[in-house]
Amino acid sequence: MRWLLFRFVLPLLIALPIGYSLLYPEVLRCEWVSHSDEFVPVKTPGGAVYINRVTLREQGNLFLTNLQQARSRIRRFWGQPQGEAILIYCPLQEQYENYCAGGEGAGCSLGTPWGQSFLIIGPEGNSADVIAHELCHDELYARLGWLRVKRDVPQWFNEGLAMMLDYRFSAPVADATVANTTMAGDSGETAAKRYQNYREEWLYRTETPGVRPSDRPHHQRPALNLSNIETTHDFFGGDYAHVMLAYTTAGLEVSRWLARAGQPAVLKLTSAMAGGANFMTTYQRLERDATHHRPTDQNTGKSVSPPASVRATPAGKR
Repeated sequence: MRWLLFRFVLPLLIALPIGYSLLYPEVLRCEWVSHSDEFVPVKTPGGAVYINRVTLREQGNLFLTNLQQARSRIRRFWGQPQGEAILIYCPLQEQYENYCAGGEGAGCSLGTPWGQSFLIIGPEGNSADVIAHELCHDELYARLGWLRVKRDVPQWFNEGLAMMLDYRFSAPVADATVANTTMAGDSGETAAKRYQNYREEWLYRTETPGVRPSDRPHHQRPALNLSNIETTHDFFGGDYAHVMLAYTTAGLEVSRWLARAGQPAVLKLTSAMAGGANFMTTYQRLERDATHHRPTDQNTGKSVSPPASVRATPAGKR
């Protein structure tokens, strides 16, 4: 048995991280960022931060201010943070492309099967919205593990949850989850109102039935089912209009669910999954068991249902 251990298991454990780093060189660069002369380590209360040396003082100060605001959103939403991702700020696009594969978007999250997490913020990502979005991904990874998230959590939920802390698509709610209530610091918008905002954005980005594709506006696409955006490839594997509709669809569904299930459902879901529960089974059960009401239309007072294309897909049809 000991002979098998030394001959097969140990070489495999050594080869796995080396092979992973060769397949994903950006991960290797992130792992070695603390030894890079191009970055300056900055001590912050929430964890390790590395800022590229070419960063202007004003940019760096703004980044740290935005980071503080983003971490405050995380605490309001998740409670005590558990994420320990290393943050890397690249103010130039060519630097960003070295640490984030493809260099697309304003920021990206990288993780490894052995538990390391990195959040890379690009030149367009120096905002509290982008940083909070990426930090939310890290909180999910910290609670469930990178492999479990990639394997068992649909991408629409991962991104939709992050959109609850990212106010680029919808005005802020204090905790973005409590149905029909406001909290200190809230703009007055309820979780139900946030759902309605996402619904308006969804209607704007989906094509009108009966309109020929050649006649539809460039920003519109056919409605997406949740099953169409379950994987990372499906979510990001289209043009700009597709990705924007995917984000809107994800935000719409998660805001609908949170408006009904309430704030406690977030931690109940991750806790149940950490114990081995199935995502969709738990997701649907928490909504059924919730005492909150379905969002209501502020004009008519009637309860509103999400469009059929974004209703939760039954677990058996995932």
